[in-house]
Amino acid sequence: MLAKCSAEGMEIEQCDVDTAFLYGKLEEEIYMELPEGLRELLELAEAEGEDDIVCMLLQSLYGLKQASRVWNETIDKHLKSMGFEPADADPCVYTRGEGEDECIVCLYVDDMLIASRQKTVIASVKAGIAEKFRIKDLGRARFILGIEIDYDMERRTLGISQKAYTESIIKKFGQENAKPCLTPLEPGVQLTKADEPQTEEDKAKMKSKPYRSLVGSLMYLACGTRPDISVAVAKLSRFLENPGKKHWDAGIKVVRYLLKTKDVGIVYDGLLETQLEAYSDVDWAGNRDDRRSVSGILLMLCGAPVVWRSTFQKTVALSSTEAEYMALSDCVKECVWMRRLLRDIGAEQVGATVIYEDNQGAMALAKNVGYQARTKAHRHSLPLHSREGGEQRSGAGVHGYQEPARRLHDQGSIIEDVALLDDAEQRWPQARDIELSGGVAVALRCLQDWVPTSRHTACAWLARASK
Repeated sequence: MLAKCSAEGMEIEQCDVDTAFLYGKLEEEIYMELPEGLRELLELAEAEGEDDIVCMLLQSLYGLKQASRVWNETIDKHLKSMGFEPADADPCVYTRGEGEDECIVCLYVDDMLIASRQKTVIASVKAGIAEKFRIKDLGRARFILGIEIDYDMERRTLGISQKAYTESIIKKFGQENAKPCLTPLEPGVQLTKADEPQTEEDKAKMKSKPYRSLVGSLMYLACGTRPDISVAVAKLSRFLENPGKKHWDAGIKVVRYLLKTKDVGIVYDGLLETQLEAYSDVDWAGNRDDRRSVSGILLMLCGAPVVWRSTFQKTVALSSTEAEYMALSDCVKECVWMRRLLRDIGAEQVGATVIYEDNQGAMALAKNVGYQARTKAHRHSLPLHSREGGEQRSGAGVHGYQEPARRLHDQGSIIEDVALLDDAEQRWPQARDIELSGGVAVALRCLQDWVPTSRHTACAWLARASK
C-alpha cells in the first residue's frame, strides 16, 4: 500500500482505537470473579452458604482468549457499514470508492493507516470510526508498529526504517561502544550443529546468554525493513535449542553491523512504475548439516522490495535444477498473491509479471508441459495454474526469462560482490548489499542520502554476488 501511495501521491494518516478490546459483544456465556474491593464498593452481601458472588460478562474484556477475535469482528462490521470492502488477498485491508474518492484502510489490531488522494475523505472516514469508537487521531503517518515513515510528497518518495528499534537492540545487547562491522556475516562463514556446546560446562556458559531474545529481536527487524540481515537471521534461528559460542558471536556481529547501518531502510520511488518484478535464486545444499537448499525470493515495486524471503527448503533437492525449480514455485505463489492484493487496492497489473531466474534447467522445466525421465519427479513443485503453455499460461500471468544472470550482472555491476568484501564502504559508501540465497544480492541506500532517479538506477539495486 505504501508503494502505491508514493506512486499516486496519496495522503496517509493514522489513528488507533483506545481500549479496543472492550467494544466487542460476547456470544458465549462467560462468568468472572469480582475484582478485589469491588464487593465492598457495590455493597454486595454474600449469600449464606455460597463462597462468592460472580458476574456475567456482557462485553469483551482484556485477558479473554476470544477478545482479539471479537474486536476484529466488531471493527470489520463497522467498516463494512461505512461502505468498505475487505480485500480478497488480505482481509485486514479495506477499500472504498474510486478515483479521487478512493480510500484504503489498513488495520493491525487497533492501529489503522488511512490513505486517500483527498484529506477530506480521510477526515470523513475518521469521523465515521469515531461515531462508534473512541479514537486517537495521530495525524500524518510517521511512526507505526516500530516503523518510521518518511514521506516526501513533492519528490514522490516514501521511506520506511526502524532506527529507534535498531538503537534499542544495540543498547539491549551492550554494543553501543563496539567496533562496527561492514557485513552481517563473515564472508564464507558456516554455522553448523558441530558448533553447538558438547560439554555440560559449555552448555552452562551458554545458558546465561539471551540467544533467543537476540534472534527474536533481529527477526522482527529483518521482517520489517531490513532484508539485508535476512540470511544471517535465518541461519541463527536454526540453533535456538542449543546455541554455541560461535552462534552467539555471529549474532552479536549482526548487532555490530546494525551499529553502522541503523539509518538504512527502504525507499519507494513514486516516479517509477508500480509494475511488479520478481527474482528467484537458490543456494543449493546451503545447509551443511542436512544439505537442504536455501531459497531466496524478492518482489519489487517502485524500485524497492515489498516481499523478501530467505528460507531453507523443506526437502533435500537432488540437483541444482530441482532446488531452483522449488524456489521458483514459491516465488510464483508469492507473485499470484501479490497480484491479487494489488488488484484489490486499485493497482492491477498489466500483462504478465516477470520473474528473473538464472537457472536455464529450471526455466525449461517450468515451460515444458511434457515429462522426461530425469525430471518427472520435479513437476509437482510448480503449481499447475502457474505454468506457461496452453491454457494454463493465461491463468498465471507470469513469465520467466532465461538470461537474467546477464541482466543481474549488467544492472548491478557497480555493486557486485560488495557484500562479500571488507572494503564495501570505500567502494560504495551509501550502499549495503545483502544475500537472500547465496546468489541474489540487494543494495539498500540510506533514506536521507539517496533517492532513485530512473528505472535503471532502481534496477541497480539487484546484483549478482559471487558465491
